[in-house]
Amino acid sequence: MVAVADVRRRPAGETLRNTGFTLTELMVVIVLMGVLVVGVMGTFAAQKRTTGVNSQVVDAQHATRLIGDLLEEDIRHTGMMVPESGALCAIDRTSGADTLFLTDAAAIDPSDETRNDLGARIGGGGNNVSSGSNTLALDALVVEVATPSAAYDTDSNGTNDSDFRVGGGVIVTDAGNPGRGAACGTVTAVAIGSVQITVDIDSDPLGPMPSGPEPVDLVAIPAHVYTVNGSLQLVRNGTPVADDVEDLQIAVFIDADDDRTIDAGEYRGDGVGANFDPQGVDLGLAREVRANVVIRTRFEDDENANGRFQDSENRADASANDGYRRRVYTSTVMLRNVGGRVSTT
Repeated sequence: MVAVADVRRRPAGETLRNTGFTLTELMVVIVLMGVLVVGVMGTFAAQKRTTGVNSQVVDAQHATRLIGDLLEEDIRHTGMMVPESGALCAIDRTSGADTLFLTDAAAIDPSDETRNDLGARIGGGGNNVSSGSNTLALDALVVEVATPSAAYDTDSNGTNDSDFRVGGGVIVTDAGNPGRGAACGTVTAVAIGSVQITVDIDSDPLGPMPSGPEPVDLVAIPAHVYTVNGSLQLVRNGTPVADDVEDLQIAVFIDADDDRTIDAGEYRGDGVGANFDPQGVDLGLAREVRANVVIRTRFEDDENANGRFQDSENRADASANDGYRRRVYTSTVMLRNVGGRVSTT
């Protein structure tokens, strides 16, 4: 049997129809896909920006905790076994970051010491230091008495030779006349052979000479120095310890009437009481230190409408919104080595 193909005739005038998409349909699909891609990419971009901002905020908070731990530790130990009038010093600024000096407890080995007025006595017959560069002749570069033990190797020969170091701080006080206050600065040179240090005094000199009979007893005390440099770094003893730090502000609580209570007006450096000035203030009456550190994210956030500098203590800054997100660390620390000390010789 022979198969016969079923061939149908196309009516006259009928054309073969294309079963694909028309150009209009393709254009509609392309437009819809474009809208979808733009939406998805926008979502991805927003998520990426949010993730980046959150990551920076987390980094800032982590840096805040680290800075807080380091600063609080030094504040708690300041004043250990040194004259109380030289327990701390600070340069208080209303238009820039403060500079804080805290005595260097690591420079003292207390294991066999009984004296509480350790420090290097300043010779030369002077009764004060001046602002700017001072070369101080000391009785020793090591502050312990019972068993002198140097903390730092200043000439890189492998042997520790001094409790003072270049980049570190120095607090100068008159231990015989604590009411003269303190002066403070940064060590720029240590001369081992001549037992001298060169110090750039940043603060005012000590207060005026007393009229009483107590002899002048100028003492240089090794110290840690904290400040914020022009690169937004918190610097400790000349070495950056944290980035993206905008400000450091300090307030000192002075119990001026020694009644064991911080009364109104006894805050120094917070804009409510007087600005902190170590000149002519018996720092043996200091009871607490409040530290404020402002840290910002590394990059600005265009969608942050409240990115402004954060004022603290007596610092006032009217800067406009810059988009940066900030965190402020504030801690008030009691000075456990200052106040209520029993004199021991």
